[in-house]
Amino acid sequence: MKNLKTYLIILLSIMTLSSCSTDKTMIAKGVNLNKYQYASLTQTRNSVGTVTDIEIEPGIYDAIESTRLSMIGAQRINDLSSDQKEKLVLAKYSATSSQEESVLMVSFEDYMTGKTVASCRSSNSAGWTRQRDVDKAIKKLAKRIRSVWN
Repeated sequence: MKNLKTYLIILLSIMTLSSCSTDKTMIAKGVNLNKYQYASLTQTRNSVGTVTDIEIEPGIYDAIESTRLSMIGAQRINDLSSDQKEKLVLAKYSATSSQEESVLMVSFEDYMTGKTVASCRSSNSAGWTRQRDVDKAIKKLAKRIRSVWN
């Protein structure tokens, strides 16, 4: 009986450790994020796995829209003045999902230079279903995006 309790404690500990997520935010050195006023979700990076754009793009769009950045549709970028284009970042995302883990990443690239100025990564593997992991990863990613752009 004592061995069974020990075994269960070890098993629960391993499950807890394996369900930990790895979230990360990177900001490029020497970049003044305060200069940016606009963002555009223009294209996605290649996604691997079973996550579809329909599942995550609205969450990413809403997260960016909830920041100080004004969202600009890709078709409206050409309508911006040169000064406004200097203040524009392109948001590109990628997503992977498996039974073990869902990982979402968004990179923000300076429109004029193409340099990545910030990136956010979030993952989740504690849910009971893939959809629940994706939903939790989106919420955590949104929190990271707001921390960078507020």
